[in-house]
Amino acid sequence: MPYKEGSKWRASIMLNGERRSCLKDTKEEAKKWEVEEKKRIVKDEKKQLKEPKGTVLFEFAGKYLDYCEDHFSRKVYLEKKYVLKRIIQTWGPETNVETITVEMAEKYLSEQKKARSAHASNKDRKHLLAMWNKGESTYGVKSNPFKGTKNFPHDRQPQYVPQQDDVLRVLMASGGQDRVMLDTVLGTAARRSSVFRMLWEDVNFEHKKIRIGTKKTHDGSSKYHWLDMSDDLHESLMWWWNNRTFKDSPYVFMDDNPGPHYGKPYSERRRFMNGLCERAGVKPFGFHAIRRFVASVFADTHKVSMKKIQYILGHSSVSTTERYVYNIDRDMKDTMNLPMFGSEPKNFTRKAK
Repeated sequence: MPYKEGSKWRASIMLNGERRSCLKDTKEEAKKWEVEEKKRIVKDEKKQLKEPKGTVLFEFAGKYLDYCEDHFSRKVYLEKKYVLKRIIQTWGPETNVETITVEMAEKYLSEQKKARSAHASNKDRKHLLAMWNKGESTYGVKSNPFKGTKNFPHDRQPQYVPQQDDVLRVLMASGGQDRVMLDTVLGTAARRSSVFRMLWEDVNFEHKKIRIGTKKTHDGSSKYHWLDMSDDLHESLMWWWNNRTFKDSPYVFMDDNPGPHYGKPYSERRRFMNGLCERAGVKPFGFHAIRRFVASVFADTHKVSMKKIQYILGHSSVSTTERYVYNIDRDMKDTMNLPMFGSEPKNFTRKAK
């Protein structure tokens, strides 16, 4: 209720424990202000209740992981999942995504660099940058705090490329399906996951062609390219077609070891290469090292063009290919028939050992 204060009238209201007031020239003006101010405050409060408070981090991360599970490989999905666990632990699950600033992003990345490494921090940044980009394009997130951050400099360690003699020893230590799988990696320079997913429909014996698929694409979709099979790879796969364990399976390679995965296509073989290297008495190396070995032999020994090696490896960028080789024309069929070991030995066996 207005009251006189000198020559003016004091309008005053109490709402939610907060007092507001102002001076007016007349009592009628003071009364009118009190009524209108109460209406305005109530209206603002109702508006705030109706307006969404913004996406919380846990909800945002869940939506993004659902998207990643459908569009990326299991390995990439798990990488992203672990990154999101770290930021949720750092900022809290109920944090409003819009309140995450560039400064917060920089602090998180700096802490990861100190706790893990510059390379690990840069990988986190790559995944989080992609997540917020997806948030901007799909989920209504208004800004990307990771756009204002930069990668930390770090020295890239050269990846191990086995010697020709070591690769040859490992081949000689293998047999049966295992040997054919190694022949396929050597004859195509394909990624391990591509070989594990390979179907018999990807192998064209008549035209001596083999189709290589990958999900290492921007949106996680499958991409394929055909390669000419070398004579040795053709012979190896033909032997396996005639001697394969699971005649009805569409997959080229199936787990034939007793256990829970028997009769299923491979998804991983953790001890396989280490066991072969140990048996052969050589420094341990994995499937990916064979891929680098093939690229290096093509580039160094046979002087194959970088563009052609890029196609064989299935890289979208030639700069990625350049990291696989250490030095930097013919028909593609001639390229795929180039020997990996000088004069190609002919006494390899594919019989199970």
